[in-house]
Amino acid sequence: MVPEGSGPRIEPESLDLREHDREVLEFLSQDPASRVAFQGLRRRLGIHPEQLSRALHRLAEDNLVERTELGYRVTSRALSVFSPGGLRSEEHGVTILQTYLPADLDLRALVQAVHGSWIGPLRWYGLSESADGVRLAWALEDDSIRLETLIRPGHLVVIAKVLSSDRLDDAARLGHQLFQHIVREVSGTSYAGLSG
Repeated sequence: MVPEGSGPRIEPESLDLREHDREVLEFLSQDPASRVAFQGLRRRLGIHPEQLSRALHRLAEDNLVERTELGYRVTSRALSVFSPGGLRSEEHGVTILQTYLPADLDLRALVQAVHGSWIGPLRWYGLSESADGVRLAWALEDDSIRLETLIRPGHLVVIAKVLSSDRLDDAARLGHQLFQHIVREVSGTSYAGLSG
């Protein structure tokens, strides 16, 4: 499906895409709403930092990828080359925990406070916004465990995605560490009528 207003479909063969350019585009096109940090792309795709930097620079020059303060994402022009969801789907995860969030919590402020942070051995990966909420992701350096948090009004879910089932207990421990970090941010918010 071509996004409205993006013009005629561009065939991938008509672009001078190198192997790493194509890998980055295919990966980012899987979830067009996501913004993935440089290190997240490097770990996930296994591309040397210099090669990844050159690929991102070429893609930005061709208006296929843009850099935001939250990470890299594909442009509407790129989506005319690679259809979202047309590639392999992401693996499902295991819910580690879920909880209620205060209804009056400023979700944007919470996301701003925790995005980009490293939590213990977890490295910032990226985020994705949709009608379902905001998904923030962290991963171990070797990408054997990835944790995603889904934050939406009144609700927080931590989901683990592991390469092998023997890492599930480690993922649960890390999920609770991530949850504690987020709770500290939520608890730091002052509310009228409450005194400390």
